[in-house]
Amino acid sequence: MTTKAVSTSSASTRTASRAALAMFGLLLLAYSVNAMDRMVFPVLLPDVTAEYGFTLGQSGLQATMFALGMGITGIPAGIALAKLGRKPLIVTGTVAFSVATIMTVASAGFTDMLAWRVLSGVGEALQLAAIMTVAAGAFPRHRGLAIGAVNMAFATGSVIGPLTAAAFLGHYGTWRAPMIAFGVLGLVVVLAVIIAVPRRFTEAATSALPDTHHHGGARSVLSWNPLLLGVITVLFGLVDFAYIGLYATYLRDQLGFTPGQAGLAVSLSGLAAFASPLGGWLTDRLDPRVCLVLLDLLTAVAAAALFLGPSTVAWQAVCSFLFGLFASSGVFVGLAGLLVKSVHIDAAGPASGIFITCIYVPAGISGYVFSRMVEGLGWVGAGIAQLVGFSVLGALLAVFLRPSRFSTTTRPHRSETS
Repeated sequence: MTTKAVSTSSASTRTASRAALAMFGLLLLAYSVNAMDRMVFPVLLPDVTAEYGFTLGQSGLQATMFALGMGITGIPAGIALAKLGRKPLIVTGTVAFSVATIMTVASAGFTDMLAWRVLSGVGEALQLAAIMTVAAGAFPRHRGLAIGAVNMAFATGSVIGPLTAAAFLGHYGTWRAPMIAFGVLGLVVVLAVIIAVPRRFTEAATSALPDTHHHGGARSVLSWNPLLLGVITVLFGLVDFAYIGLYATYLRDQLGFTPGQAGLAVSLSGLAAFASPLGGWLTDRLDPRVCLVLLDLLTAVAAAALFLGPSTVAWQAVCSFLFGLFASSGVFVGLAGLLVKSVHIDAAGPASGIFITCIYVPAGISGYVFSRMVEGLGWVGAGIAQLVGFSVLGALLAVFLRPSRFSTTTRPHRSETS
């Protein structure tokens, strides 16, 4: 191959890489808008509750029912990816949660509002499964890092959304204004995706790329590594969402924190999710057993520090940040990346669906399970049993993963392409 030809090929590769990053960035923007939609509603819930006269239990269901929508849709979404393609599901999912967000403001009462909240979860599951599969196919040598970027996009939206919602609420004086604004924004973004992101990018697969070789990975999600990772994901869902749902209540009711102090501790956990690409980078480079065992044990240590350490604001804030760092940026990203890497690229869609179902179905009951443990064991006992215990159990199960059966992607030797 001549020097000129090599130079031309390198320039073409760089241009294609920049274009791929730009298109992936637009998909991440769509997912950030999704996060804004999801995180806006809890901020506005007191206003919604006051207007509709919901009980505390009804308000809690409205706030968390999206998880049921995601859980029941995860596996069907993975199957649909193989039949319909990734771009159609990204478009359908984005439209679904955007329309659901807008229609929430027109709800007549509890039942139809609950249906719109479930639909928003269905839309998010479709979109997330497709975007995770795009990340695996478009960036085959850095799948963990790409999936980490997806989680960071959600973190970005979860920070921007509540702040913007509060500003809209203050300016317009109604909770409906930010809901409509974010719903419309989602429809604008999906239009941009339709126009600017071609299917040749979203449907890219490792096996179709001329400069990569794909090795290993199960052909079915009903294999040892994917199934074991599914069980570990269920355990993590019970850990992470118990923290998300009730940690603030523990701070206020048990430790006597003010709402502002509790909000600070919880928000620092969300801030830690910006380190998600680091978790993806570790997933790409470490032995799967070492990666998950390490991250699960660090999550267990951080959880233990929350419930066994001092009740000072500084201690709880720091440990909450560390919990978010190890759980959201570590275990969440690691499990998502490893589930995709545990199968051949052709089964990446179903693997993404398994991840979504295994984490969000437990999410729907995690708060209930944790509250019952609190009744029997107290806050400290429940925290150690569920957050620490399930994390340690996940680490123990990770020891039985089979590293040789995870897929890898490599570039061929020069002699193969010369």
